[in-house]
Amino acid sequence: MEPIPYLSFPPFRINLRAAQLEQGDAVLSLRPKAFALLHYVASRPGELLTKENLLDALWPGRIITEGGLSELVRELRSVLGDDAKAPRFIETVHGRGYRFIARPSTTTAVTAAPQPAPDGELGTGSGPVGREAQLAQLAQWYALAASGTRQLVFITGEPGIGKTTVVDAFNDALVRASHGSSMPRIGRGQCIEQYGAGEAYLPVLDALGRLARQDNDVALIDVLRQHAPSWLVQLPALLDGIEIERLERRTMGATRDRMMREMAEALEVLTTTRTLVLVLEDVHWSDYSTLDLISFVAQRKEYARLMIVATFRPVELYACDHPLKAVKQELETRGQCLDMPLPYLSETAVGEYLARRFADAAGAPPIAELAPIVHQRTDGHPLFMVNVADYVSSLGFSGLPESVLASIPHSVRQMIEKQIDRLGAEEQRILEVAAAAGFEFSAASVAAGLETEDIDAIENACADFARRGQFLVARGSQRWPDGTVAGTYGFIHALYQNVLYFRVAPGRRARLHQRIGLREERAWLARAVDIAGELAAHFEAAQDYLRALDYLALAGDKAARRGADREAIELITRALNLLVHLDDPRLRDRHELHLSIALGVPLIHARGYASAEVAEIYGRARELHTAVGEPAQLFLVLWGLWLYEVVRGEHSAAYELGRQLQALERDEGVQFPLAHYATGCSQFWLGDFHGAIATLDHAVSIYNPEIHGQQVGLYSQDPKAVSLLYLGWARWILGYPDQAMAISTAAAAWADALGHPFSLAFAHNYCAVVLHLRREGSLAGQRGEAAIAVSAEHGFPFWEAWGLMMRGKALVDAGEWQAGIELLNKGLAEYEATGAAMGKTLFFSLLAEAYLDSGQYQAGLSTIAAARAFADASGEDAIISELYRLEGELLVSSNPQATRAAETSFLAAIDHARRQRARSWELRAATSLARLWQSQGKREDARALLAPVYAWFEEGDATRDLGEARALLASLHHC
Repeated sequence: MEPIPYLSFPPFRINLRAAQLEQGDAVLSLRPKAFALLHYVASRPGELLTKENLLDALWPGRIITEGGLSELVRELRSVLGDDAKAPRFIETVHGRGYRFIARPSTTTAVTAAPQPAPDGELGTGSGPVGREAQLAQLAQWYALAASGTRQLVFITGEPGIGKTTVVDAFNDALVRASHGSSMPRIGRGQCIEQYGAGEAYLPVLDALGRLARQDNDVALIDVLRQHAPSWLVQLPALLDGIEIERLERRTMGATRDRMMREMAEALEVLTTTRTLVLVLEDVHWSDYSTLDLISFVAQRKEYARLMIVATFRPVELYACDHPLKAVKQELETRGQCLDMPLPYLSETAVGEYLARRFADAAGAPPIAELAPIVHQRTDGHPLFMVNVADYVSSLGFSGLPESVLASIPHSVRQMIEKQIDRLGAEEQRILEVAAAAGFEFSAASVAAGLETEDIDAIENACADFARRGQFLVARGSQRWPDGTVAGTYGFIHALYQNVLYFRVAPGRRARLHQRIGLREERAWLARAVDIAGELAAHFEAAQDYLRALDYLALAGDKAARRGADREAIELITRALNLLVHLDDPRLRDRHELHLSIALGVPLIHARGYASAEVAEIYGRARELHTAVGEPAQLFLVLWGLWLYEVVRGEHSAAYELGRQLQALERDEGVQFPLAHYATGCSQFWLGDFHGAIATLDHAVSIYNPEIHGQQVGLYSQDPKAVSLLYLGWARWILGYPDQAMAISTAAAAWADALGHPFSLAFAHNYCAVVLHLRREGSLAGQRGEAAIAVSAEHGFPFWEAWGLMMRGKALVDAGEWQAGIELLNKGLAEYEATGAAMGKTLFFSLLAEAYLDSGQYQAGLSTIAAARAFADASGEDAIISELYRLEGELLVSSNPQATRAAETSFLAAIDHARRQRARSWELRAATSLARLWQSQGKREDARALLAPVYAWFEEGDATRDLGEARALLASLHHC
């Protein structure tokens, strides 16, 4: 069974498993809230805990007053027999909070069976020497995790200090102390230096894959299938081909934010019945996405029997200002992580190690004489200590201890070199090739490097090293897609790999990497994308830059599909930096063009559609295409440039790019609906509604779902769905409100059936706009809410901001003016923060109407002025008529005497609408002016103005605009 750890502060102890306070054999009565408070403060002895800290940490989202907190403290003092004036346990810091002044200790220790020392320390009957306190502390933290309070522990120290040894001892003890349902899941993932920040979520995927394979954990796979499909699809070895294809369709367009939410929820579901210990080693080499995930999971407050143990070298963080530094600092500030730095071993611990090491060695010197010498030379550095012990043993104890100090090398590297020199030539060759194969490697890769087909001989040699606890440890086996099955091994410590690797001359290293890379390339065949980062590293080291470029691009594409845009940017940028090695300028330009196009979409996601970097990368791509490009690439280049221009609100420039896309379509004899969508969208914003409808209708007519429906990921949106959405808007403006609603609803249904979240968020928001135009605020608000939900789930800040504005206007329509205006302004600010400007005339009109409805006339007029200024600068002409009309309404509402100015605005609105043949805008403006004229007694003029506009409409009788016009005409007739 699991150990029962206690927090003891005599004469009391907290039973962490049973969640109860005990004194001797008695269980003391405490309410659950009081126990939670005691557990929290006792776990943080000496720390000032403010009242706000305690309320947020213990009862997030629940109401408990400071008075209630004080009552709980009084209850605790009563049970503990504590005196507030002379406290033994809980001290009041007046005006600030509380401090637990006793010094609790754990009465439960984790023990470990004898085992090899992969990180430099000997495993003994009581665990690695000198680490008893650390293991006891880990046991205490594990008990908290097992009770549902998630724990994030950083075990830190320099290379060789024993981080992995402590983790191994802790994990092994957990396994021995548990059985059945109490047995924790222990997943282990390794960050690898050669991949660095390029391989998104590498250690987490590594850990999940190992967990699923080693235990044939069907429950884990089922949880991932239901709650984290975007993760399961990246573990193809766990699935059959049919399910992989289904999951790929289901997770199409998955973003980084969605992946993090999925994994956080999956971990919470997975740990409801069994505790999970997730070990992530060497996170100083981690990718950005893994760090984001660790932070995201650590900050959640939901119940989770989860313990994350991450190891790293502090020097690596500060030497290169690694992002882990900022992540850890933020978590520490919030009290959401725990730190366990490992010190050097004391002389006593060194003596204990040597005593156990040489307990049965004939002729060994007295430990009392040897231990001070070894400690003096090594300072208690565990890895160095182990190597010194090996060296001393190899001397046969001759002349010890007098000669020891003089003969011991001065560094771990020198000591490892001596160990290697004692090996035979063939053993050295195998290890050197293994070092080139990687920190963890397949025996088949080593065989390839040695140019031998005898994998069994290589496996036997590696297994011998592992059995001796020398250089290598066994990591199971691996089956390659071509059917090759071989043992997998890893180096005991990265220092061993490093020393062995740099013993090899540079030319030979390059040849080894080439052989290994080519063999793995053949083995993985069509699934090479699964190890693209590894292959890129091999071929880059082999100076096979063409292959390295291809695999970096493949790895970048894989990262982009995982929503890991920063990693994608880094990988593709690495590839761009390799271009200097290509001598052929045309070949170099072709690769730069391909990579620039690949970089465009991650940059759009990470920096925003309208960022300078997006403009630069697509501008460079266009230059390159002029020299070496192909038509298919030009579509992508022009499309990227169009997105940049249209989202910035540069509608004339965007229109020209749309025309170029159409021309390219004609020249190449292909059907490319997005060319017509781009042109039609730009025509719409420029106010050419009839031209937009003709162009967009053509886009829909040539749409082929089997071809164009499969290109959604490449171009970010479905051309049929988005063309229909703009058609819906244009139809409403031209005077067909029922057709507009039918078209928009069909577009949303298509996007939903397509299963493309970006297009669906697009559709919800554009349907909301049509509903607002029809003045159906409640339904528009529902669509806005749906857009917000999809956008939040998948990480679309552009569409989430739009949805906030739709929701805000719906609140205004419902009479919640202030809340609605605040949401409109918030959405607009977040929209602009993405770099977007397209459609600001629409959003300004919604905001101005909200100010009109709420009686804030001057704010409304200022908004109209801002909208007009933006329209003049951008050419955005689609909403100008409505801006003029709202200006007139605001003028006459703010000053009943300003009828002349209001009339001028209404006439300008009507004139603009007529030139655009925008019947709905004309109807609204004519209604406003007719109402003004009615108030001035100009009934005939009002009726003559409004009647023919109203009579033109053949549909939409139930809409509010037509209803108001009809009522006004009736009142004019009866006056």
